[in-house]
Amino acid sequence: MAIDFPGLSPAQSAGNRGKVSEQQTQATGNNTGNKPADNTPARSDDTVRISDTAQALQRSVGENSGNADVDSNRVAQIKAAIEDGSYKIDNERIADRMLQLDSLLG
Repeated sequence: MAIDFPGLSPAQSAGNRGKVSEQQTQATGNNTGNKPADNTPARSDDTVRISDTAQALQRSVGENSGNADVDSNRVAQIKAAIEDGSYKIDNERIADRMLQLDSLLG
Protein backbone atom coordinates (compact mmCIF):
# COMPACT_ATOMS: atom_id res chain seq x y z
CA MET A 1 0.00 0.00 0.00
CA ALA A 2 1.51 3.33 -1.04
CA ILE A 3 1.16 6.42 1.11
CA ASP A 4 0.71 9.74 -0.66
CA PHE A 5 2.42 12.71 0.99
CA PRO A 6 1.26 15.99 -0.57
CA GLY A 7 4.18 18.24 -1.46
CA LEU A 8 6.71 15.42 -1.93
CA SER A 9 7.95 14.08 -5.20
CA PRO A 10 7.49 10.36 -5.86
CA ALA A 11 11.17 9.76 -5.10
CA GLN A 12 10.78 11.36 -1.68
CA SER A 13 7.56 9.64 -0.66
CA ALA A 14 7.58 6.67 1.70
CA GLY A 15 5.61 4.59 -0.78
CA ASN A 16 8.51 4.54 -3.29
CA ARG A 17 10.59 1.52 -2.33
CA GLY A 18 12.36 0.94 -5.66
CA LYS A 19 16.05 0.53 -6.28
CA VAL A 20 18.29 3.51 -5.61
CA SER A 21 18.94 3.91 -9.34
CA GLU A 22 15.17 3.99 -10.03
CA GLN A 23 14.67 6.61 -7.32
CA GLN A 24 17.48 8.75 -8.74
CA THR A 25 15.96 8.49 -12.22
CA GLN A 26 12.59 9.60 -10.89
CA ALA A 27 14.16 12.44 -8.91
CA THR A 28 15.88 13.82 -12.02
CA GLY A 29 12.61 13.92 -13.94
CA ASN A 30 13.38 11.16 -16.45
CA ASN A 31 10.22 9.33 -15.54
CA THR A 32 7.28 9.73 -17.85
CA GLY A 33 3.67 9.49 -16.82
CA ASN A 34 4.10 10.84 -13.29
CA LYS A 35 2.54 14.16 -12.51
CA PRO A 36 4.80 16.91 -11.15
CA ALA A 37 5.08 17.34 -7.41
CA ASP A 38 2.52 19.54 -5.72
CA ASN A 39 4.57 22.14 -3.86
CA THR A 40 1.71 23.64 -1.88
CA PRO A 41 2.52 24.25 1.79
CA ALA A 42 0.80 22.23 4.49
CA ARG A 43 -2.51 23.61 5.69
CA SER A 44 -2.27 25.60 8.88
CA ASP A 45 -5.43 24.03 10.30
CA ASP A 46 -3.98 20.50 10.48
CA THR A 47 -4.30 19.05 13.96
CA VAL A 48 -3.12 16.05 15.91
CA ARG A 49 -5.11 14.55 18.77
CA ILE A 50 -3.51 12.28 21.34
CA SER A 51 -5.85 9.68 22.82
CA ASP A 52 -6.90 9.88 26.46
CA THR A 53 -5.00 6.65 27.14
CA ALA A 54 -1.79 8.08 25.69
CA GLN A 55 -2.24 11.26 27.72
CA ALA A 56 -2.71 9.21 30.91
CA LEU A 57 0.43 7.21 30.15
CA GLN A 58 2.37 10.39 29.51
CA ARG A 59 1.20 11.86 32.84
CA SER A 60 2.12 8.68 34.73
CA VAL A 61 5.60 8.67 33.20
CA GLY A 62 6.04 12.33 34.17
CA GLU A 63 4.91 11.63 37.75
CA ASN A 64 7.26 8.67 38.14
CA SER A 65 10.30 10.33 36.59
CA GLY A 66 11.25 11.81 39.96
CA ASN A 67 10.98 8.37 41.58
CA ALA A 68 13.91 6.81 39.77
CA ASP A 69 15.16 5.21 42.98
CA VAL A 70 16.73 1.85 42.36
CA ASP A 71 17.25 -0.66 45.13
CA SER A 72 20.79 -1.64 44.22
CA ASN A 73 20.83 -4.37 46.89
CA ARG A 74 17.76 -6.02 45.35
CA VAL A 75 19.28 -5.74 41.88
CA ALA A 76 22.46 -7.42 43.15
CA GLN A 77 20.41 -10.22 44.74
CA ILE A 78 18.51 -10.87 41.51
CA LYS A 79 21.71 -10.84 39.44
CA ALA A 80 23.34 -13.33 41.81
CA ALA A 81 20.27 -15.60 41.68
CA ILE A 82 20.27 -15.52 37.88
CA GLU A 83 23.98 -16.32 37.73
CA ASP A 84 23.76 -19.30 40.11
CA GLY A 85 20.55 -20.59 38.51
CA SER A 86 18.33 -20.22 41.57
CA TYR A 87 16.13 -17.45 40.16
CA LYS A 88 12.64 -18.80 39.60
CA ILE A 89 10.14 -17.19 37.25
CA ASP A 90 6.49 -17.22 38.34
CA ASN A 91 4.67 -17.52 35.01
CA GLU A 92 1.21 -17.14 36.56
CA ARG A 93 2.19 -13.91 38.34
CA ILE A 94 3.63 -12.49 35.11
CA ALA A 95 0.46 -13.45 33.20
CA ASP A 96 -1.74 -11.86 35.89
CA ARG A 97 0.26 -8.63 35.76
CA MET A 98 0.09 -8.55 31.96
CA LEU A 99 -3.71 -8.98 32.12
CA GLN A 100 -3.94 -6.17 34.69
CA LEU A 101 -1.94 -3.88 32.42
CA ASP A 102 -4.07 -4.85 29.42
CA SER A 103 -7.26 -4.02 31.32
CA LEU A 104 -5.84 -0.62 32.25
CA LEU A 105 -4.90 0.18 28.67
CA GLY A 106 -7.84 -1.36 26.89
